[in-house]
This record gives sequence, C-alpha cells and structure tokens, in this order.
Amino acid sequence: MAPSIRLGRLFGIEIGVNWSLIFVFALISWTLAATVFPADVPGLAASSYWVTAIAGALLFYVCLLAHEMAHALVARRSGVEVAGITLWLFGGVSQLAGEPKSARSEALIAIVGPLTSFAVALVALVVGLATSSNALVSDLFIWLAYVNAALGVFNLVPAFPLDGGRVLSAFFWWRSGSRQRGVHNAVRIGRVFAYLMIAIGVLQLFTGGVANGIWLAFLGWFLLSAATSEEAGVTIKTLLRSVPASAAMSSPVVTVPDWITVEQFITGVAPSHSFTTYPVHDPSGKLTGVVRLPDLVRVPRGDQATARLIDFAHPIASIPVTWPEEELATMIQRLGGTIDQRVLVFNKGELAGIISPADIARLLTIRQRQASAQT
Repeated sequence: MAPSIRLGRLFGIEIGVNWSLIFVFALISWTLAATVFPADVPGLAASSYWVTAIAGALLFYVCLLAHEMAHALVARRSGVEVAGITLWLFGGVSQLAGEPKSARSEALIAIVGPLTSFAVALVALVVGLATSSNALVSDLFIWLAYVNAALGVFNLVPAFPLDGGRVLSAFFWWRSGSRQRGVHNAVRIGRVFAYLMIAIGVLQLFTGGVANGIWLAFLGWFLLSAATSEEAGVTIKTLLRSVPASAAMSSPVVTVPDWITVEQFITGVAPSHSFTTYPVHDPSGKLTGVVRLPDLVRVPRGDQATARLIDFAHPIASIPVTWPEEELATMIQRLGGTIDQRVLVFNKGELAGIISPADIARLLTIRQRQASAQT
C-alpha cells in the first residue's frame, strides 16, 4: 500500500497516509458526533460533540500508528529492514523490505501489534476512569479503550494479512521448516475464516443488517484477496531466491536520441525492434529518460513530425534501477508496486540491461517447471 501523503519520519521510519484514510476519518467523526456521544452524554452543544469527535478520530489513528510502529520497531530489531508505515482504509500497514530470519522472529513481529493495542486500550480505560468528572472526555477515552481492544482481538483472527494469520504462519513454518509451506497452510485456514465472514455478511443482508452485512462481506473479500496475494508473493520470492537480476534482464539495450521526433522514431526505429520501452539520451550520451511505444503511438499524427521524444519521456530519476548481482527476490521486495514498470540494470555506472514484468514472468515459469521436475 503506497502512501498518498508523506507525513515525515518517526524513529527513522517514514510515515504516510493513503487517500482512503479521509473516508474513514470522516465516518468515525460523524459516528461519534452524531450517534455515540449524544447517546452517552446527552444535552451538550453540537459543536462540543464535533470537536471531541474530531479529536477522537485523530487519537484513533495515533493508536493505529502505535500498533504499526510496534511491528516496525520489533522488525528492525530483528534485522528486517522497514520501508515505512502507511495508514489507510483498514488501519495501517508496516511495509517490510525484507523477510524475518526465523519463525520466532516472524511470530514476535506479528504478535507485538495486538499486544500494543491491548496496552493502549488499558491506558485509555485508566484515563477514561480518571476523567469521570468530564463526562464527554471520559466517554471519548472509554470509546478508545473499546476500539483498541476490538482492534487487538480482530487482528488475532488467523487470516492474512491480519497478525493472527502471520502468527499461525510462523507456527507452521516452525513445524515444517519452510516459510513457504507455513504461509500456504496458514492461508488455507485463513480462507475458511474469510468465507465465514462473507457468509455471515450475506446472511445479515437478508435479515435487516444491511450496513453491517456489506461491511463484513467486504472485509471477508479483502482477506481472501490479500491472502492470495501474500501466498503468491512468498512463492515468487522462494522461486527467485539466489537468482541474480542478470538472469532476467534483456541485453543489449537499444537507446535512442531524445531529440528525434516521434515520427522519426515510429517510422525509423520502432519497426526494427520488438521492444516497447526505450531509454533515451542527450547529445552527450547521458540518459535522460525512458519512452514507451504505447505513449508515442497515441500522439496525434499532426504533432508527430514536430514533437520530440524528450517531450514524452519519463524522467530517468523516476525509473527503478538495479544491478546485475542483486537477487531478483530482493529487488521485487525493494521495489514493490513499481515492478509493473521496466527496471534498468546498471553495471559500474553503465546501462547493462533492462528487466520487464514479462522477463520475470518467463523466468518464473522456467523455475516453476524446474521445481516441479525435482518433486
């Protein structure tokens, strides 16, 4: 989950929020101001409810950040690099740029999140009881205690990507000696819980609980898709472990001058090659960007004779890079979502090759066949 807005760093870890956070923030604020607080503490001005509700929504995401920060700090202490934390629609995501070294490390990284939520719930409950002289403030902290306790319990459900699913995966990893097998077994159990959530959600739709039913079914669907994605990711990393980037790259790379026109490129360069992506360079030979054939063929015919490649090039600084010796599994984990683009391979400062998603897919097919032949 990529952050839409970066907020800064905490303990050296980058913190960001996704745009979906706005929806949940507004929903929490409205629910507290229009429903929870008026029912628990009646007779106050609407402005009091709304100010307290907005403060409550902010504190709720501080609690979520504490949950994710606990994951990140324990991961870093266990030798796993942390790329950042993103708060979004379903709470938060700690983006780990590496893998736990052992089943014990994975279990510790996972379980510390719910434990932190339970600790925050206890602190909120104590504050709520201590501020009983101010009914609205007390109610806010009692609510925070409840939602943090619920968050801790929900995250212990043994289904990916919840913490309980990761603890279960760590258990199976410890029993089998294989992280891939551990994830596979945990995902199978997690799917049962996801289907149960969907079934209960559908049942609620027909028994009058429309809002709760839709939300529960949607959560179940999310867990199903996330579990499938997690298992596929672990399989890919296992197959590509110890495989260098050079094994997947296409070489040599065709580079073209960035000053030629789109028409010159389409009529004179593109027909001679089967590539769809081309690095471009300036008169000194320095790479300035990357152009993609699908972008160029969409340029109106009347403009192709005057428009130059540099006008449609993606800046070179925005293109992900690697080096021939980097493991493909590490590269994919490091780049995350950018793997749907081309990756430039540099060797001692010189462009040595280019990797496309098709190159990786082809190599995966070969590795899968080799693995199947050995079993």
